[in-house]
Amino acid sequence: MMIRSGRMAALTLLVLLTAAATASAEAAKSLRVATLLPSVEDALRDLPGVEVVAGVRRSFTAPERTDVIDLGSPHHPNVERLATSRADLVIADALINGHLEEMLTRFGAEVMMIDTTSVEGIFAGLVAVGRRVGAEQALEQRVASAREGVNAQKVEAPLRVLALFGTPGKFQVITDQNWIGSLLDTLALENLGAGVRGEQRIPGFVAVSQEHLSTLRPDLVLLVAHGDPRAIQGELQKQLAGNGPLGQLGKSASHGVHVLRPDLFMGNPGLALPAAAEALAAYAATTPSVAAP
Repeated sequence: MMIRSGRMAALTLLVLLTAAATASAEAAKSLRVATLLPSVEDALRDLPGVEVVAGVRRSFTAPERTDVIDLGSPHHPNVERLATSRADLVIADALINGHLEEMLTRFGAEVMMIDTTSVEGIFAGLVAVGRRVGAEQALEQRVASAREGVNAQKVEAPLRVLALFGTPGKFQVITDQNWIGSLLDTLALENLGAGVRGEQRIPGFVAVSQEHLSTLRPDLVLLVAHGDPRAIQGELQKQLAGNGPLGQLGKSASHGVHVLRPDLFMGNPGLALPAAAEALAAYAATTPSVAAP
C-alpha cells in the first residue's frame, strides 16, 4: 500500500513538473512580429518577449535585408514572404496599407493598423503597440519623453511655411492630413498648405497649379524629395528664381528653401519625432541667403 502511494506521489510530482515546464516554455516564447513601419520596428527592437521576424526597407534604394525576412516596400509589401514569416502579429500603416488588411489576415496572424497622419496618432499608435505586446509601460515612458522633446521645439515667433513633396517634374502641397503638417502645427508654425484640397493620390499630398502656389507668400519653403534630393531641389530653386508663376513665391521665402532629411521625413519617424521637430525649428530660426541641401 505504501509502495503504491509512493508511486502515485511520484507520478503526481512528474505531472506537476511537466506542466510547470510547459507553462514556462510557453511564457518564454517570443511574440513573432512583422511590421510594415520601420518606426515601429525601431520601437520594438529591444523589448523582451518580442521578436521582429519580418520588415520593410527604409528607402527605395536600400539593399535587400538579411537580418529579417525582407518584405520590400512599405507601399507594396511582399505578402508571399510575409506568409512564410509565421508572424503572430502584423503591424501596418492604416493610411498606406489599409486596403491590404483583409489580405494580411489570410495568413492567420492578428493585424494591427496604426494611424500615422498626425503626431498624436503616431504616439497613440506606439502606446497601443506596447499594450498589445505586453510592454505598455516601457513605450508609454518613451512616448512621454518624445512628446516632451517635440514640445520643447515650439517656435516663439510665427512663421509662414510651405511644405512640398517633390518628385521629378512635379510638386505637391503637404496638408494638415499628413503628419508633417501636423508637426508644423504642433511647433506653432503656420502651414500654408494646411487647408488646401484637391487631387490626392495619397491623402495629405495635394497637386495644385503653379498659379495657385504663386499666390502664397511663405517665409520658409520645405521640400520632401522623392528621388534625387539635389536634382529635385535644383529644379524647384530654378523655378522659384525665374520669371514664371513661382517667381513671386521664391522671392518671399526669406528663410530659404530646404530639402528635409529623407531618414526623418520620407516616413513617420516614430520616437525620433523630436529630431524631426528640431530640424524644422532650426530652419525656422535662421535666415540663410542660399538654402543648404
